[in-house]
Amino acid sequence: MSPPTMSDSPADRPNTSDLAPTTPMDCAIMAAAPGLSIANGRRNFDMLGLLIATFAGVGLAFQVGHFAEHAIQFGVWLLGDLSHICGRDTPWMSPWVTELVRQAGVLLFPEANEARRMMLGMEVLHLIGNAIFLSSLVCLYHCLPSKWVRWAVYIEGFHLCEHLALTATAYYVGKPIGISTLFGYAGVLGSREFAVGYRVTWHFAMNLLPMPFAMYALMHWHRAAKTGQDRPGSPAGAASLAAST
Repeated sequence: MSPPTMSDSPADRPNTSDLAPTTPMDCAIMAAAPGLSIANGRRNFDMLGLLIATFAGVGLAFQVGHFAEHAIQFGVWLLGDLSHICGRDTPWMSPWVTELVRQAGVLLFPEANEARRMMLGMEVLHLIGNAIFLSSLVCLYHCLPSKWVRWAVYIEGFHLCEHLALTATAYYVGKPIGISTLFGYAGVLGSREFAVGYRVTWHFAMNLLPMPFAMYALMHWHRAAKTGQDRPGSPAGAASLAAST
Protein backbone atom coordinates (compact mmCIF):
# COMPACT_ATOMS: atom_id res chain seq x y z
CA MET A 1 0.00 0.00 0.00
CA SER A 2 1.38 3.39 -0.98
CA PRO A 3 2.04 5.91 1.80
CA PRO A 4 -0.62 8.54 2.34
CA THR A 5 -0.02 11.82 0.57
CA MET A 6 -1.00 15.29 1.69
CA SER A 7 -3.15 17.29 -0.64
CA ASP A 8 -2.93 21.02 -1.10
CA SER A 9 -6.38 21.60 0.34
CA PRO A 10 -6.76 24.04 3.26
CA ALA A 11 -7.88 21.20 5.50
CA ASP A 12 -4.64 19.27 4.95
CA ARG A 13 -2.25 22.20 5.40
CA PRO A 14 -0.32 22.26 8.68
CA ASN A 15 -1.49 24.74 11.28
CA THR A 16 1.26 27.30 11.71
CA SER A 17 -0.68 29.70 13.86
CA ASP A 18 1.13 28.40 16.93
CA LEU A 19 4.45 29.49 15.44
CA ALA A 20 3.60 33.20 15.32
CA PRO A 21 3.56 35.51 18.34
CA THR A 22 -0.08 35.97 19.22
CA THR A 23 0.05 37.65 22.61
CA PRO A 24 1.43 41.01 23.72
CA MET A 25 4.08 39.14 25.71
CA ASP A 26 5.21 37.24 22.62
CA CYS A 27 5.29 40.47 20.64
CA ALA A 28 7.26 42.14 23.41
CA ILE A 29 9.83 39.35 23.37
CA MET A 30 10.16 39.53 19.60
CA ALA A 31 10.58 43.32 19.75
CA ALA A 32 13.02 43.22 22.66
CA ALA A 33 15.40 40.91 20.83
CA PRO A 34 15.00 40.07 17.16
CA GLY A 35 17.05 36.91 17.72
CA LEU A 36 14.36 35.43 19.95
CA SER A 37 12.12 33.01 18.11
CA ILE A 38 8.97 31.08 19.04
CA ALA A 39 8.52 27.53 17.75
CA ASN A 40 6.26 24.67 18.83
CA GLY A 41 5.03 26.75 21.72
CA ARG A 42 8.49 27.04 23.28
CA ARG A 43 10.77 30.08 23.14
CA ASN A 44 14.29 29.59 21.88
CA PHE A 45 16.18 32.34 23.63
CA ASP A 46 19.05 33.94 21.83
CA MET A 47 21.28 34.82 24.77
CA LEU A 48 23.09 37.59 22.90
CA GLY A 49 19.81 39.28 22.06
CA LEU A 50 18.62 38.92 25.64
CA LEU A 51 21.86 40.40 27.00
CA ILE A 52 21.64 43.34 24.59
CA ALA A 53 18.04 44.03 25.61
CA THR A 54 18.96 43.75 29.30
CA PHE A 55 21.89 46.14 28.94
CA ALA A 56 19.64 48.61 27.14
CA GLY A 57 17.16 48.52 30.02
CA VAL A 58 19.79 48.80 32.75
CA GLY A 59 21.58 51.62 30.92
CA LEU A 60 18.38 53.61 30.46
CA ALA A 61 17.55 53.14 34.16
CA PHE A 62 21.04 54.40 35.01
CA GLN A 63 20.45 57.46 32.82
CA VAL A 64 17.28 58.31 34.75
CA GLY A 65 19.38 58.60 37.90
CA HIS A 66 22.14 60.44 36.04
CA PHE A 67 19.65 62.93 34.64
CA ALA A 68 18.05 63.42 38.08
CA GLU A 69 21.45 64.49 39.44
CA HIS A 70 21.82 67.06 36.65
CA ALA A 71 18.23 68.27 37.05
CA ILE A 72 18.70 68.90 40.78
CA GLN A 73 22.04 70.57 40.06
CA PHE A 74 20.36 72.86 37.55
CA GLY A 75 17.53 73.65 39.99
CA VAL A 76 19.97 74.45 42.80
CA TRP A 77 21.91 76.78 40.50
CA LEU A 78 18.71 78.57 39.47
CA LEU A 79 17.74 79.11 43.09
CA GLY A 80 21.20 80.32 44.05
CA ASP A 81 21.40 81.43 47.67
CA LEU A 82 17.67 80.76 48.06
CA SER A 83 18.43 77.03 47.96
CA HIS A 84 20.42 77.34 51.21
CA ILE A 85 22.73 74.68 49.76
CA CYS A 86 25.33 76.55 47.72
CA GLY A 87 25.57 79.73 45.70
CA ARG A 88 25.61 80.03 41.93
CA ASP A 89 29.39 80.07 41.88
CA THR A 90 29.54 76.41 42.92
CA PRO A 91 28.08 73.45 40.96
CA TRP A 92 26.07 71.29 43.34
CA MET A 93 26.77 67.56 43.58
CA SER A 94 25.04 65.08 45.84
CA PRO A 95 27.19 63.85 48.77
CA TRP A 96 27.56 60.32 47.44
CA VAL A 97 28.60 61.58 43.99
CA THR A 98 31.08 63.98 45.60
CA GLU A 99 32.61 61.08 47.51
CA LEU A 100 32.68 58.95 44.34
CA VAL A 101 34.50 61.76 42.50
CA ARG A 102 37.01 62.05 45.34
CA GLN A 103 37.65 58.30 45.41
CA ALA A 104 38.06 58.19 41.62
CA GLY A 105 40.57 61.05 41.78
CA VAL A 106 42.59 59.37 44.52
CA LEU A 107 42.55 56.01 42.71
CA LEU A 108 43.38 57.27 39.20
CA PHE A 109 45.55 60.30 39.96
CA PRO A 110 47.22 59.71 43.35
CA GLU A 111 50.15 62.06 42.62
CA ALA A 112 47.94 65.07 41.80
CA ASN A 113 46.89 67.70 44.31
CA GLU A 114 43.36 67.73 45.72
CA ALA A 115 41.94 70.25 43.26
CA ARG A 116 43.32 68.41 40.22
CA ARG A 117 42.12 65.04 41.57
CA MET A 118 38.59 66.39 41.97
CA MET A 119 38.61 67.98 38.50
CA LEU A 120 39.90 64.85 36.77
CA GLY A 121 37.74 62.51 38.85
CA MET A 122 34.61 64.45 37.88
CA GLU A 123 35.54 64.47 34.16
CA VAL A 124 36.37 60.76 34.08
CA LEU A 125 33.13 59.80 35.85
CA HIS A 126 31.12 61.99 33.49
CA LEU A 127 32.85 60.31 30.56
CA ILE A 128 32.05 56.84 31.91
CA GLY A 129 28.44 57.77 32.66
CA ASN A 130 27.82 59.12 29.17
CA ALA A 131 29.56 56.12 27.59
CA ILE A 132 27.11 53.88 29.48
CA PHE A 133 24.15 55.93 28.25
CA LEU A 134 25.35 55.90 24.63
CA SER A 135 25.98 52.15 24.77
CA SER A 136 22.48 51.56 26.11
CA LEU A 137 20.99 53.64 23.27
CA VAL A 138 22.96 51.64 20.70
CA CYS A 139 21.62 48.43 22.28
CA LEU A 140 18.12 49.89 22.22
CA TYR A 141 18.54 50.68 18.53
CA HIS A 142 19.49 47.05 17.92
CA CYS A 143 16.25 46.04 19.63
CA LEU A 144 14.08 48.81 18.18
CA PRO A 145 15.56 50.09 14.90
CA SER A 146 13.56 53.32 14.96
CA LYS A 147 14.50 56.74 13.63
CA TRP A 148 13.67 58.14 17.07
CA VAL A 149 16.28 55.97 18.77
CA ARG A 150 18.71 56.81 15.97
CA TRP A 151 18.33 60.53 16.72
CA ALA A 152 18.91 59.84 20.42
CA VAL A 153 22.14 58.03 19.48
CA TYR A 154 23.27 61.01 17.37
CA ILE A 155 22.62 63.50 20.17
CA GLU A 156 24.27 61.42 22.87
CA GLY A 157 27.18 60.63 20.56
CA PHE A 158 27.80 64.37 20.22
CA HIS A 159 27.53 64.72 24.02
CA LEU A 160 30.09 61.94 24.53
CA CYS A 161 32.50 63.68 22.13
CA GLU A 162 32.21 66.78 24.32
CA HIS A 163 33.16 64.75 27.38
CA LEU A 164 36.09 63.18 25.55
CA ALA A 165 37.35 66.68 24.82
CA LEU A 166 36.76 67.86 28.39
CA THR A 167 38.55 64.87 29.92
CA ALA A 168 41.51 64.98 27.53
CA THR A 169 42.09 68.70 27.94
CA ALA A 170 41.63 68.54 31.71
CA TYR A 171 44.39 65.96 31.85
CA TYR A 172 46.82 67.42 29.32
CA VAL A 173 46.11 71.16 29.51
CA GLY A 174 45.02 71.48 33.11
CA LYS A 175 41.49 72.73 32.48
CA PRO A 176 38.46 71.28 30.65
CA ILE A 177 38.07 72.80 27.20
CA GLY A 178 34.92 72.25 25.17
CA ILE A 179 31.67 73.79 24.03
CA SER A 180 30.25 73.62 27.56
CA THR A 181 33.15 75.74 28.86
CA LEU A 182 33.22 78.08 25.84
CA PHE A 183 36.55 76.44 24.98
CA GLY A 184 38.00 77.38 28.33
CA TYR A 185 37.01 81.06 28.16
CA ALA A 186 33.70 80.99 30.05
CA GLY A 187 35.39 82.38 33.15
CA VAL A 188 37.07 85.10 31.10
CA LEU A 189 33.97 86.19 29.22
CA GLY A 190 31.84 86.32 32.35
CA SER A 191 31.85 85.88 36.09
CA ARG A 192 32.35 82.64 37.98
CA GLU A 193 28.56 82.39 38.30
CA PHE A 194 28.22 82.68 34.52
CA ALA A 195 30.83 79.97 33.88
CA VAL A 196 29.21 77.56 36.33
CA GLY A 197 25.69 78.34 35.13
CA TYR A 198 26.59 77.95 31.47
CA ARG A 199 28.16 74.51 31.97
CA VAL A 200 25.42 73.30 34.32
CA THR A 201 22.71 74.41 31.89
CA TRP A 202 24.50 72.95 28.86
CA HIS A 203 24.89 69.50 30.37
CA PHE A 204 21.36 69.53 31.81
CA ALA A 205 20.01 70.18 28.31
CA MET A 206 22.25 67.58 26.65
CA ASN A 207 21.26 64.91 29.16
CA LEU A 208 17.60 65.77 28.67
CA LEU A 209 17.47 65.93 24.85
CA PRO A 210 18.01 62.24 23.93
CA MET A 211 15.50 60.92 26.47
CA PRO A 212 12.22 62.01 24.79
CA PHE A 213 13.36 60.38 21.53
CA ALA A 214 14.05 57.06 23.26
CA MET A 215 10.83 57.32 25.29
CA TYR A 216 8.74 57.99 22.18
CA ALA A 217 10.25 54.96 20.45
CA LEU A 218 9.43 52.77 23.46
CA MET A 219 5.88 54.14 23.65
CA HIS A 220 5.40 53.51 19.92
CA TRP A 221 6.60 49.92 20.33
CA HIS A 222 4.40 49.42 23.42
CA ARG A 223 1.29 50.55 21.56
CA ALA A 224 2.12 48.26 18.64
CA ALA A 225 2.77 45.33 20.98
CA LYS A 226 -0.57 45.82 22.74
CA THR A 227 -2.50 45.79 19.47
CA GLY A 228 -0.39 43.03 17.92
CA GLN A 229 0.69 45.30 15.08
CA ASP A 230 4.33 44.34 15.39
CA ARG A 231 3.83 40.73 14.35
CA PRO A 232 6.39 39.78 11.72
CA GLY A 233 4.90 39.66 8.26
CA SER A 234 1.65 41.37 9.12
CA PRO A 235 0.64 44.37 6.95
CA ALA A 236 0.14 46.51 10.04
CA GLY A 237 3.52 45.47 11.37
CA ALA A 238 5.22 46.35 8.09
CA ALA A 239 3.50 49.75 8.01
CA SER A 240 4.46 50.39 11.66
CA LEU A 241 8.10 49.52 10.99
CA ALA A 242 8.21 51.73 7.89
CA ALA A 243 6.73 54.66 9.81
CA SER A 244 9.29 54.32 12.60
CA THR A 245 12.33 54.08 10.37
